[in-house]
Amino acid sequence: MNVVEPSLPLRAAASTRLERRPVTTKDFKISPGGNRRVTAVDFVRESLMAAILRGDLPGGTRLVQTEIANQLGVSTTPVREAMRDLASVGLISLDTHRIGTVRQPDWAEMEEIVDVRRSLEGLALEWALEHITPAQLEEARRLAEELAEEEDLGSWVQKNCDFHSIFHRATATRRLGDFLVELESAGAMFVAQAQRLHPDIRQRAVADHYALLEAFEKKDLEQAVRIQLEHINLPLESRRREE
Repeated sequence: MNVVEPSLPLRAAASTRLERRPVTTKDFKISPGGNRRVTAVDFVRESLMAAILRGDLPGGTRLVQTEIANQLGVSTTPVREAMRDLASVGLISLDTHRIGTVRQPDWAEMEEIVDVRRSLEGLALEWALEHITPAQLEEARRLAEELAEEEDLGSWVQKNCDFHSIFHRATATRRLGDFLVELESAGAMFVAQAQRLHPDIRQRAVADHYALLEAFEKKDLEQAVRIQLEHINLPLESRRREE
């Protein structure tokens, strides 16, 4: 997946107080990312999400539909739909004119996400252990191996969401599984920020993935819960190291 690099004018503007206009996607070169074989909406969403998670589109950047469409070679329709999806998981906000703005991480929100997940993970993992299929475990192991090798931060965070979503959906429930997937996506920007602050967090996360797989293979609920509760706290631990 290609990276999104700030243009020279933007870097120059960041060093002066004379630049007053809002930073927009016009100030960045958004190279096509994602997978061209998926739908246009998925392609745009993956490209923007990876750029946001890497920090290439920083908090406060205005996402103008026509600018994004021109850079990615698509119409504004899939851009509009992709931005709506990104807003639904909290990566961006949309104003009344449907112009998006990349959100600044609010760590109080991550505290809330972790608190809610801590109250649900025990039940969710119990149900997941009962219902997970060999195919789901195989897919989770494949993703764990890819995460161990992945270097691009944006791709890593997206694959991390996919890995954990397998276990959420394995609960074989509609509301609980979907709710945990939503919380997983909402926490993505904080996972990315934590790794930018402390890159060593990634190796601990990778080790947790393999440990969780081992717990599921052994049908060890107690071990699975312990690993998962420690794992979801990694972004907050990284943040507290900065205080």
